[in-house]
Amino acid sequence: MNTKTVADNESKVLQKKLNAAIVSRASLEEDFKAQSSMLIEFINKLSQVSKGVDIKLDNRLAQLRILLTKSAPVSDIELKINDISALLQQQTTTNKKNISQLHTQFNNAGQNLQKVQGLPNDLRRELRSLLNETQSSKESITQYAPLISKLLAFYSIALQSKPGDTNVLSSSLDKQVPQEILSSADETPTLNRVLIGKISSCLSKLQLSTQYNKELLEINKNLLTDTTHDDVLLRFIEIFDVIFADLQHERNSAKHFLNTLSETLTTVQYAVKETLSTCKTAQDTNVKINQKLQNQLLDMAGTVKKALSLEQVKVDINGKIINIAKTLEQKTKLELQNQETLSSQLTEMAKKVETLEERSKEFESKLAEQKRKSMQDALTKLSNRAAFDEYFTQAMVAFHHKPFNLAIAVIDIDDFKGINDNYGHTAGDKTLQVIAHTIQKKVAKDAFIARYGGEEFVLIYKHHKEDELIKELNLLNKSIANLAFKFKNNKVSITLSVGATHITQEDNIHTAFERADEAMYKAKTQGKNRVIYA
Repeated sequence: MNTKTVADNESKVLQKKLNAAIVSRASLEEDFKAQSSMLIEFINKLSQVSKGVDIKLDNRLAQLRILLTKSAPVSDIELKINDISALLQQQTTTNKKNISQLHTQFNNAGQNLQKVQGLPNDLRRELRSLLNETQSSKESITQYAPLISKLLAFYSIALQSKPGDTNVLSSSLDKQVPQEILSSADETPTLNRVLIGKISSCLSKLQLSTQYNKELLEINKNLLTDTTHDDVLLRFIEIFDVIFADLQHERNSAKHFLNTLSETLTTVQYAVKETLSTCKTAQDTNVKINQKLQNQLLDMAGTVKKALSLEQVKVDINGKIINIAKTLEQKTKLELQNQETLSSQLTEMAKKVETLEERSKEFESKLAEQKRKSMQDALTKLSNRAAFDEYFTQAMVAFHHKPFNLAIAVIDIDDFKGINDNYGHTAGDKTLQVIAHTIQKKVAKDAFIARYGGEEFVLIYKHHKEDELIKELNLLNKSIANLAFKFKNNKVSITLSVGATHITQEDNIHTAFERADEAMYKAKTQGKNRVIYA
């Protein structure tokens, strides 16, 4: 009886160890699931950050997320990751192609300039030296910026030194610079001012990064005060330099992100393969040990069944129990080792994912800032036309879903062209800024304000009835008319023509805007400085 009790106790101990082994295995499976979830989350965040860089890359990342979610075979996942890595490599190839095209165009432009007859000897020597310097392609587009500046300066000198013989030069410049700019050198100052005004207006709408935007605004300011064609041409060179620098800055940021993305994907790919390989090996080893335990238990059961006495059972079973205990010890040791290995791999992957998340947040922040700038008018700091289109469309959808007092007002500054013509574009810009600031102060806080273009503004109201709307717009018009504008010691009175309307169920964004716009032009024809409601 004592021997049987011992056997029962040993069996219970074995059962506990087997249960512990099952729990340990379940723990491994949970760890693997956690790792898979972490990888899927990483791919989701990766997709969000890289969205819009390349449509194929977006699609491949989406497919990779689906494969991971469905626990697809490792071979399929590996093929998809290799596909994504190839797309990232194509980005690098595209950059190299752009550099090659720029190199060819630069040398062609330089060689065309060499064909011009009567170039000063000093200029010809410097041009030859410049072309020798660019015989081999540069490593990045940034390195071409100062070289292009030199080449443009050489073209400027050539134009001045040989004004009567510029057929070849003009032919070359036709491919490099808009014809308006070339012809302005021989036009009257009035025509030149018109051209400069157009260019200045374009520059004010151009959105660069904060660093280069300040430089561009300063150049734009100087451009409006330049008095000679040479000064204007040099200002154009400065503009090209700033745009080149900003473009390269953005490309470097994107290139850095793509390189980091490629490296992290490669690391994650290796980590996934390594982890899956470790889990597969552990699983195979567990199967073998479990089979060994099962055989040992069956062998022990057979011995008990065949034994003729308890004494014989005790003798035969002791050795088998020792072997089973050793097997279980081996199993426990192996599982502990696998857990440590998996834990180490997960910790390392978590660090890499955390690093990528930090960089992703930086990139997300930059994208958000770029989007904000793309929706903002550079001169007045109001929302721009793109922001207006987006806001008005959303408001119109909400209105048709559940009607409310939705209204639009179109505002135009009366006789604004005369301010530009008589006092210059700087005065015109200052006028726009003051009026924009006044509109912000005088209209309702929940009104949407945007500069639609030129001297035209738009307002969107969501809670104003007709009488409230007309009253507020009249007060705004009166506030603008009372502003004290002074240009070149002359007091100037500025007024607004305003057209407004409420949205109806039959309206879409085009018909509503056109009705308000027509009301604004009606205010113009009726004497300006008034509000017309349609």
